[in-house]
Amino acid sequence: MSTRMRRAGPVLGLAASAVLVLGLSACSGTSTEQPTSNPESTESTAQTETPDPEESTPTPEAWAITETGIGPFEIGMRYADALTSPGSEVGELCEGVAQVTVPDAPDMTMWVMASEHNPESTLAEISVSVPADTVEDVAGGPESDKGIGLGSSLDDMQAAYPEARELDDTGVPDRVMYYVPADGGGGIIFTLTRGGDTIWQISVTAGDAPSYEPCA
Repeated sequence: MSTRMRRAGPVLGLAASAVLVLGLSACSGTSTEQPTSNPESTESTAQTETPDPEESTPTPEAWAITETGIGPFEIGMRYADALTSPGSEVGELCEGVAQVTVPDAPDMTMWVMASEHNPESTLAEISVSVPADTVEDVAGGPESDKGIGLGSSLDDMQAAYPEARELDDTGVPDRVMYYVPADGGGGIIFTLTRGGDTIWQISVTAGDAPSYEPCA
């Protein structure tokens, strides 16, 4: 009996050693299978993919003139929304009329006007202009998809918009206006000095004539 017990001791010791080795091996295997990703690296990647807020700022090229608006401003847009248009510098001139700074065109004047000057209503006119006597020197600024902007010639405008018609009564004797109607009413109006050949004001309106003096 005592002989069998003495033999059993080494067997149990070997078994315990084997269990210990297997346990260490298992722990070692688990350790090598752990993911090696770096949380900071993941966070950095996520931050890189986050859109830059400055990307929402309209570029000069984005300030296109269409039959319904100029840049981010559209006929029918709430006047209150125009005052807080993203990426635009807007300041009120008078009730229902606000001036807009055109990117990279400090010599240009742009304004948006609410219907009947009511700040609770929507935009009825959007205009951009330069003084008539400096229009020959104008550079940059909004253009239509046909390449017509401030400083364009009458001939170029008529070639681009053969449907443009001269308004019979502009309300201002020394001005000539050409109207390009939009499908849903209103449209684009190009203004020149009578006898001149260069466009110095462009308006997008809900009607068929721009205002002479926005704050008059």
